[in-house]
Amino acid sequence: MAGSCRLCNFVYYETAFFFLISGILLFSCSGSKSVATPPHAISLQVNEKTTYKNVVITLKEINESRCPMNARCIRAGEAVAVLNVVVDGKTERNVQLCTGVDCERRSLNSAYALSLEDQKYLFRLDSITPDPTKTLEKPVQRAYISLEQSK
Repeated sequence: MAGSCRLCNFVYYETAFFFLISGILLFSCSGSKSVATPPHAISLQVNEKTTYKNVVITLKEINESRCPMNARCIRAGEAVAVLNVVVDGKTERNVQLCTGVDCERRSLNSAYALSLEDQKYLFRLDSITPDPTKTLEKPVQRAYISLEQSK
């Protein structure tokens, strides 16, 4: 009989400990101030524009200098997407996003963070097609961008 009371006490304390730890974890996670929305996928051709919430994005140009497949090049090159970004119809920026081996050498990034008052935006260049390192086809160039917004 004495053994069963020890088992009851153990189960009681184990259950109480579980709920205590669960409560601490729940409340510590609920105080997070940064709320990010899932990335919004954008695909643009040159001079095409799109709107996401209060942001208007226009792809102004694509500068392609990646070394084509089967070619001998001095450097690997890069592709740069130049975006015009307008937030709330008043804040305008030109943003350059880069993909390719030589981006770092030119001090260009594949992502750009924009902070305005209480809003934060992260623009990330996913790719520019066609990729001359993989194909010799010359279809219309497109930039694929992810946009995240957080408070």
